[in-house]
Amino acid sequence: MKIGIFQYKMKWEDKKANKAKILRIFDVSDIRGVDWIIFPEMSLSGFTTNIKVATILEYDLSFFVSLSKKYHINISFGGVEDKYNKFITLNRSGDRIAEYSKINLFFPGKEDKFYKKGKKIITFVKVRPKTTLYIVIAAWPYSRIEHWTTLLRARAIENQAYVIGVNSIGEDNLGNEYKGYSCCYSPNGDLVLDCQSREGISVVDISPDFVLKTRESFKIIK
Repeated sequence: MKIGIFQYKMKWEDKKANKAKILRIFDVSDIRGVDWIIFPEMSLSGFTTNIKVATILEYDLSFFVSLSKKYHINISFGGVEDKYNKFITLNRSGDRIAEYSKINLFFPGKEDKFYKKGKKIITFVKVRPKTTLYIVIAAWPYSRIEHWTTLLRARAIENQAYVIGVNSIGEDNLGNEYKGYSCCYSPNGDLVLDCQSREGISVVDISPDFVLKTRESFKIIK
């Protein structure tokens, strides 16, 4: 399965500018053969506690639906609905096939004061009896980027699964700077894709069969 990580420099709380940037990146990107594209947390606004700005309205949803249909591709993106910080997935026809409401709200950033807490983990596009790929979308500041990469790698090793982290680029009104470093780790903890601070769609090819072989050769899950 070929997965595209969409990393771009957002203009904080400016959906119109960010949509235009997304369209420009699609126009210049070769995504032939890509099955699924994943955007960072609060994909159109950047991370904010301004619920009104972060909320996905009908025309925002239509924006992503049109991309799914135009490029015949699965798309996952982040945004707020009913005060839940969500991760939403559309299929190639633009139909919503899954959504996850963030459970572990970021207490130091007072996210829990503004948003509702999700209640359950979701699994979708299952290709094996057990999860083969974990997705983490984020707005993770560059000042703590070592924590980001370390934790993603640890999750890959302990679960013997691929882990993809998709992060933001840009600045917010609190002086936080985001520099991306979206990446993918293999079931062995090897770094197989490092986007660093590049804007654009970076593609990684994951193999469910490799996950199975890894678990059979070193049975730590038992």
